Amino acid sequence: MTIYTVLTFANPAVLWGLLALAIPVIIHLFNFRRVKRVQFSNIALLKKVKEESSSKRKPVELLILLSRLLFLAFLILAFAQPIFKDNANDQELSDEVLIYLDNSLSMDMPVSSQQSAFDRAYSLSTGVVDAYPESAKFKFLENGYGNSLNTSYTASTIKDRFTELELSGVGRSMDEIQSRIAASGFRGDVYLISDFQKNKENELSSIASDSLRNYYLMPIEGENNSNLYFDTAYLENSFLLGAMKNNLKVVLRNEGTEDFEDVNVRLFFDDQLSSTALVNVPANGIKEHVFEVEQSATGLNKAKVTLDDSKVLFDNEYFLTLNNIEKVIVHEVKGPGSNDFIEQLYADNELFNYQAFNANNIDNNELLQSDIIILNQLSDFSNQLISALKTFLERNGTVLIIPSAESNFQTFSQLGLTIRFDSDERLGLGQPNFQNPFFDGVFENTNEAIAMPEASITYRLINSELGMLNFKNGREFLSKAELPLGNAYVFSSDFSAEATSFPSHSLFVPVMYKLALGSKVNLSKLYYLTDEQTMVYPLEENLTANDIVMLSDGESVITPDQRISGKNLIMEIPKDELSAGHYTIMKGEIELGTIAFNQSKAESSVERHSIDELETIAQANNINVIQAEDGIEVNRELRAGIKGINLWKYALMLGLLFLFAEVILIRYL
Repeated sequence: MTIYTVLTFANPAVLWGLLALAIPVIIHLFNFRRVKRVQFSNIALLKKVKEESSSKRKPVELLILLSRLLFLAFLILAFAQPIFKDNANDQELSDEVLIYLDNSLSMDMPVSSQQSAFDRAYSLSTGVVDAYPESAKFKFLENGYGNSLNTSYTASTIKDRFTELELSGVGRSMDEIQSRIAASGFRGDVYLISDFQKNKENELSSIASDSLRNYYLMPIEGENNSNLYFDTAYLENSFLLGAMKNNLKVVLRNEGTEDFEDVNVRLFFDDQLSSTALVNVPANGIKEHVFEVEQSATGLNKAKVTLDDSKVLFDNEYFLTLNNIEKVIVHEVKGPGSNDFIEQLYADNELFNYQAFNANNIDNNELLQSDIIILNQLSDFSNQLISALKTFLERNGTVLIIPSAESNFQTFSQLGLTIRFDSDERLGLGQPNFQNPFFDGVFENTNEAIAMPEASITYRLINSELGMLNFKNGREFLSKAELPLGNAYVFSSDFSAEATSFPSHSLFVPVMYKLALGSKVNLSKLYYLTDEQTMVYPLEENLTANDIVMLSDGESVITPDQRISGKNLIMEIPKDELSAGHYTIMKGEIELGTIAFNQSKAESSVERHSIDELETIAQANNINVIQAEDGIEVNRELRAGIKGINLWKYALMLGLLFLFAEVILIRYL
């Protein structure tokens, strides 16, 4: 914004009074006093006196005239009420003020050796309040939306509100803030005091396009633009089950121009230190570290990883829930031509609770308790089975279909599957896609060539969403169907020796294990982010629509919007009430499980809107950027640049000064 001096007048019409300055000048030029004639016998001496007096009084009369003119000029200016501004701004301060004070976690960054961004924001806020008269009405907004925008404060009460404010785990974009202000119907001066993190592109456009309010952007710049934080964490094998070995992988991201060296990363289970490591993360880089999860570890439902470095003052904890899952319930529905591969794989296995049903003798209630239903070479489905499968898929269940050579396509269509005959050509399978998360933990070395099995391309799933295993010609051997609800996997051939060698291949066991185990944990996440909309938690016991579930962190209890879908609890995440940490899912006094929440990645980012970007949108007449380091500077900027400094008192004082000068000149000279 171009800076220059502006002088305005509150009552500019009074300036017409400056025309009255012509009156003293006219009086001075034309002396209208009557001359009294006096008879003298000799005027030679008087002429000499007159000449001496005229030469002496002329300068005095000019000074008197000047003083009189200046007195009148400054008197007129005083009534015109001149206002001085030091920038090109024709705005005036309103009687209604809304202050948004950013109290997100990123405001904990240092801006000086002894002050954080949040401390400076507090100082700037009080400076704004002090710039307004006592009669002004204030409204207040912070990230937690802890008060209504309909609440009005006085200058003293809003300062008390500032002192009560603490850092919040909730982050807000400028779009969200502007939308909330606009929805409240507020009209007046809006102060946005923030570090202006970049959450998304063009998010300032909503402010630039809002011409109904005057915006004052007050950016707070930190000492440095570096931050190290946890980008993600995941289990190498996607699940923890029984005595199976597993690894926890954590990914650290360095957003900044300086390296982080010897950062102490620690793993805790239920606040007990389990493992520690020193990690180096290059500038603008990422680093992955692997922690082995011991089979004897306890407290897995309340795990966390922390990093310790003097330059990292916030965002240094990541909360996880590594729930050990119970046995996976596998139900197989057999047809007349079914083989025994499935039973040999899952029966008498500590990982699975296996039960087989004959296609003509199905217990629907038992079948619906499954985690995965395997349809083993059924040529046709009964209406009872179709009804049970539809209900199961609607509950987000998992169905695995091994087709029969005589499968009825019409039956599959009732489940939303579009299957057609293919070439029936026998062909070798291609190498697995090691980038597919499905194969995480299956292969120790992903670079070696694997001898793959062969199979017949008997069937083709038309509405395929993803090919898990493909033939060399690109056709899919194992594919996942695209369905609105549930998960359905389809093989392209039956498991007879004539159709495929897959059941006798070393790949058979891990792939089938992955499918079964994935049915149990596909909705059970290690953590959720506080800005996600919904969370889904798989239940071990059935709940009804009348059951109320709550989230408790030990200090507070939250009752989110919720619904039950089969064996899954679906809850809306209450962003405004949550903070990072572990929460216990409660039904009354009964604990159903534990979930973990972490802050949004947006709060960890050090990318912020630059002053130039803010100045660009400040080209609009109703937007200003105020750069200040404390409340005193803010007060001066507002008084001098926006509100302006009233000069009428000084004009009146100067007018009286020149009136006094006129009196002195007339009296003593």
